[in-house]
Parts: sequence; structure tokens; C-alpha cells
Amino acid sequence: MEKILAAPEGCPAPRSAPAPAPRTAPENSMYVFLSFAVVGGFLEAYTYLLHGGVFCNAQTGNLVLLVLRLVQGDFPAAGHYLFSILAYLAGILVSAALPVLLKRLRLPLFTAAVEMCAFAALAFIPQGASDWYTYVSVSFLCALQYNTFTECRGAKAATTFCTNNLRQVTVNLFGGVRERDAAKLKKSGIYALVILCFALGATAGGLSAEYLGNYSVLLCSAVLVPVFILLLVHAVRGRKPRSPHADGE
Repeated sequence: MEKILAAPEGCPAPRSAPAPAPRTAPENSMYVFLSFAVVGGFLEAYTYLLHGGVFCNAQTGNLVLLVLRLVQGDFPAAGHYLFSILAYLAGILVSAALPVLLKRLRLPLFTAAVEMCAFAALAFIPQGASDWYTYVSVSFLCALQYNTFTECRGAKAATTFCTNNLRQVTVNLFGGVRERDAAKLKKSGIYALVILCFALGATAGGLSAEYLGNYSVLLCSAVLVPVFILLLVHAVRGRKPRSPHADGE
């Protein structure tokens, strides 16, 4: 019979090694998430200042303006907002359907690549072209981004608008101080950083729109280049076959 070895009497039992902390997926990392928050803030200023005064990141204002224009009988102006809303819905649908239809698709990498290329293309739209092309495209891209990048280190946050982020900063700060809960205070800090980066992006969008015009959106592509590379490297590493001895087999 096999002998069961036990610790000598009076000696503490050997402790098992603590389980390694789970790694944060790159799309949920602080760097990637805050980069997209900068892009989100930039786009709000970009479309509002240069392309028809439309906020494309969230559709509440567009929905209200759509109803007002319909009530006023201004149907051409109503269509201005309707197309933005429809493009946003299409972006949400695409971000939800693609992972189901294409099982091996890495949606964060796909979204970063699409945005990076689309912003570069939007920069070179002819000056006399209709704003329709830009605000419809940006509405679609913002919906894709919003439904892809949803969590940063355990904090459910948005990178394209700040309404819920402002609520979460306040709620988690209050709960963290009241309950002396470090985890809630940390979450409050994450939401605050997202809001700060969003505001910095809006500031950059406002300043660059004045001096660079439509070419200013190239800055969004520049911000996303290192993000795309990071996600691509992680995707390539994830596809490599693992060594049979990797886990001590």
C-alpha cells in the first residue's frame, strides 16, 4: 500500500501556492480603454464643430431633435437625425452579430482596425461633400466601439459618452468612503480617469478642428495605431500552439 506522508506532529502543514491572479484581457486594460475614451471625446467635438452640429456618440439628443423636426414638419432636417440613429443601430447590430457569425473573429481587434482605417478615409473626404457621409460613418463607428469596449478592470464603463460614468464616479466614491471599501474607491478612480480622457479628447478635437479642419480626425487614427498593434500581437500569441510541457506535463 502507498504510504500517505503527513507533516510531523507539531509542525504546520505545508501551504499550497496561491493561485495566480487572472490576467486582464488587453481590450480591458487601462491603456486600451483610455485610448478609446480619448477618441470618443475627440469625435464629439469633431462632428459637432465640423459636420452639421450632430453629436454622433450617443443618440438621445438626435432622437429629441428628430421628434421636434417631425412635429415642425421639417422633414429634410428630420432625416438629418434619422440617418444618424439608424447608423448607430446598425453599429450595435453588427457588433452583436459578428462574434456569433464569425466564431474566430476577435471583435476588439476588428473594431480597432476598422476605426483606424475609417478615420483616415474620412479625413480626405472632399470639402464640398455632404456632412451625411461623416456623421453617419461616425455614428456607426461609435456604436461599434461602445458595444465592444465595455469593461475596464472590472468597471463597466463607456468610452463614447459620460452620463453613466459620471453616475458611477459619484456612487462608488460615496460607497467607498462610507463603507471604507477600497474596491469601490478604485472603481471610482477608473471612471474618473475615463471621464478625464474623454474631456482631453474633446479638447484636442476642438483645438485641432480649428487649425487642421477635416484632417484633424487623423489624430484619432494615430491614437489607435499602437492600440491596434497591441491587440494584434496578443491575438497572434493566442493562436500559437502551446508547448506540451508548458503546464509541466
